Amino acid sequence: MEVDMDILENEENGFEERADYLSEDELIKWNVDIPYFNTIQKKLIEKGAKVIVGPRGSGKTHQMKIAYNNCLKVKNKPLAIYVSFNKYYHLEPLLSKNPAAITIFHTWVLCKIILACIDTVRKLNKNEPPLNLDKIDTYNNIVIEKVEKFVAHAEKDVQETWHSDILNNITIQYVIDYLSKSMALCGRKRIVLLLDDAALTLTKEYMIEFFDIFRSLKTLTISPKASVYPGTTEYGPRFHLKQDADPHMIWFEPEGQEYADFINELCKKRFNSIEIDDGIKELLKYASFGNPRAFIILLKDYEENRLKTTQVVFNEIVDTRCKLLKDEYLSIKQKLSQYSTIIDTGWEFFEEILKEITTANRKLFNSNKKQIVIGLLDNRDKSIERMIKFLIEAGLLYELGPVKHGENREYKRFIPHLIFLFQKRAFSKSRGFNINEILEFLKRKNYKHPLRKDNISKMINTEMLNLNLPPCTHCGASRLSENQKFCHICGNELISRSSFEKCMQLTIDKLPLTEWQKTKIMEETDLKTVKDFLSIPDIGSELRKPHGIGQKRAETIINKVYKLIEEFLA
Repeated sequence: MEVDMDILENEENGFEERADYLSEDELIKWNVDIPYFNTIQKKLIEKGAKVIVGPRGSGKTHQMKIAYNNCLKVKNKPLAIYVSFNKYYHLEPLLSKNPAAITIFHTWVLCKIILACIDTVRKLNKNEPPLNLDKIDTYNNIVIEKVEKFVAHAEKDVQETWHSDILNNITIQYVIDYLSKSMALCGRKRIVLLLDDAALTLTKEYMIEFFDIFRSLKTLTISPKASVYPGTTEYGPRFHLKQDADPHMIWFEPEGQEYADFINELCKKRFNSIEIDDGIKELLKYASFGNPRAFIILLKDYEENRLKTTQVVFNEIVDTRCKLLKDEYLSIKQKLSQYSTIIDTGWEFFEEILKEITTANRKLFNSNKKQIVIGLLDNRDKSIERMIKFLIEAGLLYELGPVKHGENREYKRFIPHLIFLFQKRAFSKSRGFNINEILEFLKRKNYKHPLRKDNISKMINTEMLNLNLPPCTHCGASRLSENQKFCHICGNELISRSSFEKCMQLTIDKLPLTEWQKTKIMEETDLKTVKDFLSIPDIGSELRKPHGIGQKRAETIINKVYKLIEEFLA
């Protein structure tokens, strides 16, 4: 019960870090209004296609929802339609089972947009003179109830004969006409489509199809916007970033003034009831590495453990966060097993960068400069590029603009995650924990040139940057290439094991629960795997079978499992 009360108290103090779980009132109340985000807001509601780029926790969903709410309330702004595609992974198993998987996904995306459009119009109907909803609830003989059922069925891999009507009739042009009809009904002059969670990183095929849809929906009056990740988002051969859509980074530069302004305003608006030393707040700002969600998590961890000494608390949250970030990065191997060796080598590369930066700073202790930037000679090696993209994807490397050093020598510049440099004491001159000393070092100017590395093969074994492809399930032969469809030995079709199914097969002992909870569930319920949590109709009753697990604790366990599924398949 104490754990549940702590969770409730954290939510009251504003510690919920995900915009998905905030109410509309909380979202508006705690929104930080600074020029940096005002620019993003402008991009989200102006004409033209835009792609908002940032790692998890950088604020993409938050900004889209703020833009959506602002448009709802102001009549002279465009009709905003917000859609989240974070459940795309439910359709992933279709790729290995159903030859019509791409068609089903295509229609699922269009149906989600239609349903979001209906939701927007109905919300406006509460604030404006009554609208004739019959004009949009049934359009060209397509009944909305069927659209809703199709979406639900697609996500559960259920097939019905009537689905063919939806698959045949819900087209790009149908959706464009539908949106235009809704726009006229609401008295708006333009539409912005806010397509959130558009980086479908587990399914390259779906991602390519999605951006084909994105490009096709762009018209004079319809402006699609999508949120993606900075590293591994693949737009496909028919979509050209900068030509089909303008990209805009939403990841704060870790030591930039914009991020400092944001943290100050966030603490005033959302955490003004919490007493926190300015020095600790500054350290947490650097440790969160330009990521708003990370700052909230670190602040929450500090607040929950503040009865301990400052040094102990800070060291503990740094170690915990570093382990979490490392585990999150390495977990990509579970989702994309073909890149296992590349990901492992990437971690070795990241550790080498940390070692080099730490050594460089120790030589600068008695100067007035610091070194946190590494420059890598751009040799256009695709394997190295892919390895670095995974590190960016996990938020471990922040990419700055490239610099030239001599003729035909361009260096790509990166800042490694500062919290790992804290862990390695890269900014601590003395053996103890001196906040002012660390901050003095961090606030120094950067060394004029990055720490240049001309040959990455001297840092890691680049020969290890090969794909790990799953073998043939019939004869066990290894694959020859990433795109191989049939086994070169037995001729059978090569089928990849679904990442979704891998997640469903995770056992209770692998879940983020206490040992007592795991034991109780395994011994006193029928729950054995994650799949059981989604299969049993009344999961709450099943979880309340063991003595000691009541309604609150059962809800907490369910939320943790659902969060694990989201993070595993994000």
